[in-house]
Amino acid sequence: MPAARTLATAVFVTDPKTHETLLLQPGSEVSDPAITEQITHPDAWAPEPPRQSRRGKAEAA
Repeated sequence: MPAARTLATAVFVTDPKTHETLLLQPGSEVSDPAITEQITHPDAWAPEPPRQSRRGKAEAA
């Protein structure tokens, strides 16, 4: 399952099952690939936190 991404802005998408227009609010987490592929503007997504290397995770523990 793909990791959820968080929206930075409100976006309109079409529900792939019901074909209804949905308004997703900032802060919403989206993990459905059918929805994420509709959101093409990079500024719609909140920045992802920087990933730690495996070594950094082990040292932080």
